[in-house]
Amino acid sequence: MLTKSSAIDRFLRDNPDLRKRRFGLPDIGVRNDGERFNPTVQEIADAIQFYGYGVRDENIATMPDLDLGGGNPIKFKPFPPAAKAMEKYAREALMYRYPYTEGADSIRQQLLNYVEKEGFINTEPYNRDNIDEKGFSVHNITFSVSTSVLYNQIINLLAKPGDVVLVTGPSYGLFTIRTERSGADVARIDLERENNFLINPHKLANRIDQINESLQLAYHRRRGYVPRVVAFLNANPNNPTGKVMGKKQEELLYQISEVCLKRGVFVIDDLVYRDITYDKENIAMPIATIPGMFRNTISLFGLSKSYEMADARAGFVVADEAIIYGIVNKTFQTMDSVPTITGEALAGAYNAKKKRYKAYDVYFEELRELYVYRYNLLKALVNGIDTAEPKYRERIIKTVIENLGFSEATKALAGIPMVDFPENLEPEAGFFAILDFTKIKGMKYKRHTIRTEKDLTIFFYGTSRTRFLVGQSISWPYKDELVGRVSYAVDEDKLIKGMLNIHNAILLLEPKDDYEIRKNEFKDQRQMAEIKVDGWKNAYDLIISSDYLNSLNYEEQTKRYEASFEEYKDLVLVAVRGEEVLGYACYSTTPNVDDFQSELVSLYIKPSEIGRGIGTALFTETCKMLRDLDKKNMIVWCLSDNKNAIKFYKRLGGKKVKTKKAKIGEDYYKEYGFYFQLK
Repeated sequence: MLTKSSAIDRFLRDNPDLRKRRFGLPDIGVRNDGERFNPTVQEIADAIQFYGYGVRDENIATMPDLDLGGGNPIKFKPFPPAAKAMEKYAREALMYRYPYTEGADSIRQQLLNYVEKEGFINTEPYNRDNIDEKGFSVHNITFSVSTSVLYNQIINLLAKPGDVVLVTGPSYGLFTIRTERSGADVARIDLERENNFLINPHKLANRIDQINESLQLAYHRRRGYVPRVVAFLNANPNNPTGKVMGKKQEELLYQISEVCLKRGVFVIDDLVYRDITYDKENIAMPIATIPGMFRNTISLFGLSKSYEMADARAGFVVADEAIIYGIVNKTFQTMDSVPTITGEALAGAYNAKKKRYKAYDVYFEELRELYVYRYNLLKALVNGIDTAEPKYRERIIKTVIENLGFSEATKALAGIPMVDFPENLEPEAGFFAILDFTKIKGMKYKRHTIRTEKDLTIFFYGTSRTRFLVGQSISWPYKDELVGRVSYAVDEDKLIKGMLNIHNAILLLEPKDDYEIRKNEFKDQRQMAEIKVDGWKNAYDLIISSDYLNSLNYEEQTKRYEASFEEYKDLVLVAVRGEEVLGYACYSTTPNVDDFQSELVSLYIKPSEIGRGIGTALFTETCKMLRDLDKKNMIVWCLSDNKNAIKFYKRLGGKKVKTKKAKIGEDYYKEYGFYFQLK
């Protein structure tokens, strides 16, 4: 009789990753079409996964870490009119009926009244009986359980396979991932310091044109259509930079929207942070308030960030009727409908009544002041108390002393050594700040050098269990910099403790070396060849046949390296001081040895540089590279008579596990294989 496996056994066999209990962030997921994320998106996904799961250890259940990277707004009461609307509905309404998929017309009318009061105008309305004087009807609005769900539906609606959504760098990493999970491809336009991290319309136009032209060449109607840029995601205020485009930037907004309109590219106007713009005279301006732009704009509003109601999961979208109808269809096909209480909360927060605006002014005056104070507290902890606005200094000093005591507070309020805020990037909204750690790049802690943002994450978590999102997770445009995104919406004691942890950790660092480690370049091959030839003659004298050693020469070795450069360029690391190559390491991810996942093929140091730790540094960086490729172990071969190499690999934790004969020239020599776990 055939024994059949149980349903759960079969399920776990097909989904082995689900056997392991996971803590922290759930899995990022994959694209709906089964294709791989493009490299830009994969970098973001990897960084977020590492922050949310990878860096955290098995002690997390009993030893909580200090997370400065979360997305929760400040701990504050929910917006009273929205909370009261939910309470009233739950207390008074008869809830026996299923809600309409598109939402009750009475709720949508209140949301419509709000956006019209805020200046939305449709100068090209449909010829319908129920269109009002501003060109709208309730069919221009629907709501759902968060702007994230709405965004997924929008991308799924707009994009065919191969179509592109353009996002900024920096940007909100999870929206970038959601874009590709929903079936579109992602391309990036970088925000630059010289433009104060605001969109340059000319560069936006050129980027769209360049992408469309490349798609035209690549596809040439192979699918029956040519993919194109279908949307530009315009977060205003930007997450995570906090930069705002309001009335003072109206001309810039017009130019951005005009660029997209002329090229047939929708603007997805993400306005979720709009109401916590610090300057109430320059609140983020919706593009749909510009005459002629409504039908090309999809506007998103939500309760989560500004209205202190992330737990309510409520957002709404304003767009052309056809877009709204498509979103409603998606809702019906996936969720059936959205709870009416969600709509009531939205209508409580977003309506045109005088009572609402009066409550709004009182509420947001207090909330904005609290965010500005918290940002000043962060500035004092990073750059010193003198950088905080004078009106906040006494309060900051008192708060820090209460949390740390006088001695530690004095240290904390002197600022963090070698850490700063990027130039031209002071937040004007929201609750995130970017910290620049570039000055500690190359410094060391217990032999481990901080070269990458992953190193940065491991260092701070390892020394103080403190973590935050790094630049890779937010598409930071300056690749040579080490930056982190921290939230100053966390509780005061947590923010103060987190910044002190970072301060104390940096004091543990040792000075950086006078060299750097990077991937090899074609120009390095001559020096690498010389190092190998000199290294063999130096290390293997009296070990390998003198005839063979004498046959080695710079020219032949250089030719071999240059001929194989394209094949091996991503598998070789070099240590360089300026233009001088000091040593190099070559590794393989496909070794010809059973039970081993990778191999350190060679490691050579310039004879004059031996003993300065360069070999250890190259070895360590190679292990990092292999770990990032999910390799769990590595083997290294060395001649049995090479006592110095054997001592080196044993000191690094290698275990001798194999022996083989290797042919060098005309002779055979015994080699030992050393096994390393890539922890």
